[in-house]
Amino acid sequence: MASTALPQAPKAPVQQRSETSRRRMVEGALQLLDERDIDQISVRDIVRAAGTSNGSFYHRFGTKEHFFNYLIDDMIARRERVAMIELSDAAIPFDRLPDMLSRSAIANFRQHAGLLRSAVRRHIAGDDCWLRISKMSRRVVKKYIERVAQTLGRDLDDDEAQRVYFAFVWLYGLLAYRTLGLNSIYGYTLPDELFELETIRNFRQLIDQALPAGTPHEKSVG
Repeated sequence: MASTALPQAPKAPVQQRSETSRRRMVEGALQLLDERDIDQISVRDIVRAAGTSNGSFYHRFGTKEHFFNYLIDDMIARRERVAMIELSDAAIPFDRLPDMLSRSAIANFRQHAGLLRSAVRRHIAGDDCWLRISKMSRRVVKKYIERVAQTLGRDLDDDEAQRVYFAFVWLYGLLAYRTLGLNSIYGYTLPDELFELETIRNFRQLIDQALPAGTPHEKSVG
């Protein structure tokens, strides 16, 4: 009696499978980076965490070095996209922007803590990966200053602009220290929820102090 072959389930299009594989490798690598530095993670570790193959990794990225830079650039693109949407949306009240920008920056540092730690270590060793992150941050600040100018009906003067830059430098520096585990006192680390609330509150105060009189300010402190 001849056997009848069972119909096979249709496969997802190649492009869709490739995108799924890419996303799983990115997510798997970010989880591994929460535990150890990129130099301590092998390609085998990455594909095992992602449930993919060595061949898929090398076909997509070529080398682990290229993969690490892809992780950096992917994070930059996603973070900048969110910030620019917030800054370009005229429906968002101007006085809500400091809260939103600081909250989304905190979320990005938390989501990519391990990746950012590896980036800092490489930056200290002379790699340019942190420079790319810093340039993205500069674009966000410039866009915010543009939004300030639109709200005021004039450009900020040099002193005002420098105070705005200081507020963002303070924010990003504090988050970097938090990510590296350096902003704690022996035996005490500020709980995440309180850290977030105080960071947002203090960033908003720095922005309020930087902006000239007549600029809309957030009235309530969350």
